[in-house]
Amino acid sequence: MNPTIQTYDRIAAEFAQPTWHIRLERALDVFARALIPAARVLDLGCGPGRDLAALRRRGYRASGADLSLGMLREARARVGGDLMRCDMCALPLVSGAFDGVWLCAALLHLPRADAPRALAEVRRILRAAGALYVAVQQGEGECWDESRGTRLFTYYQPEELGTVVRAAGFAVQAAWLSDDTARAHVKWLNLIALAE
Repeated sequence: MNPTIQTYDRIAAEFAQPTWHIRLERALDVFARALIPAARVLDLGCGPGRDLAALRRRGYRASGADLSLGMLREARARVGGDLMRCDMCALPLVSGAFDGVWLCAALLHLPRADAPRALAEVRRILRAAGALYVAVQQGEGECWDESRGTRLFTYYQPEELGTVVRAAGFAVQAAWLSDDTARAHVKWLNLIALAE
């Protein structure tokens, strides 16, 4: 069993509480410019559902997906609606089914070697010119963090993230750095791309 998923199964409720108030308005605004009204959006790696709720408030037909049953239970209690358990490297979804994919802090917990396969799956389920939002922490390498259980963290530099996204069949539209609201030393890489 994946240690990161086991950890999130166990800490889902305590993880959700301090992060629930965070609002990614800039990212949502930029993502919205690439979407049609009432777009069908998948929050892939939805966790407890914070961003899923924000997407629905903006009028999108948003579904959530996560590999952690604990996170999905938390999302069901907090936001409900269409939720599914799946592995982002093998999505049980129809090709071209979505107008947008929101991928916030999900690649962060995937081994770097698996990122091309996950992004290829995202490209497959997006329609032509469908929108992708990605957020990962800026940094180098991969490491196992034991602070709240065992979790894999995979860090990226801006050029590297752009390269892996373009290689999966996307045209990058915008990219920017943002601060972590709780940890001054953490920077997030944000990227919007369109499926080619």
